[in-house]
Amino acid sequence: MKEQNATPICGESHIDQQHEDEIRARLPGEDEAVDAAAIFAHLSDTTRVRLLSMLAVSDMCVCEMADLLGMSQPAVSHHLRILRQFDVIRFRKWGQRTVYYLSDNEIGDMVKRLLHVVLEENKERDNG
Repeated sequence: MKEQNATPICGESHIDQQHEDEIRARLPGEDEAVDAAAIFAHLSDTTRVRLLSMLAVSDMCVCEMADLLGMSQPAVSHHLRILRQFDVIRFRKWGQRTVYYLSDNEIGDMVKRLLHVVLEENKERDNG
């Protein structure tokens, strides 16, 4: 990781050094930033966004999601496996079916909130 410059880039003294120190202390380390970037990268796929949108509404099995997206079950399963690796979604067995749902954790909650915000903004823009 690059060392922080002692002299501000703008060449002026900053007014609130304590404020800058507080922010600097909260910056993620390189490993943490890599982990966060990997999650963002895997969430940036449009198919995964659509799958997450479905799961924000209801728990679903692969066959239902595949039908709604017009995709093969193996293709949907591939995307779901990636989302499971980052603990965005989880599954439970229900007889012979595997039912997927958004994880009941901070990541799952944030995804649900983000989708709600984006979809509501799109509705307002369309009705605007």
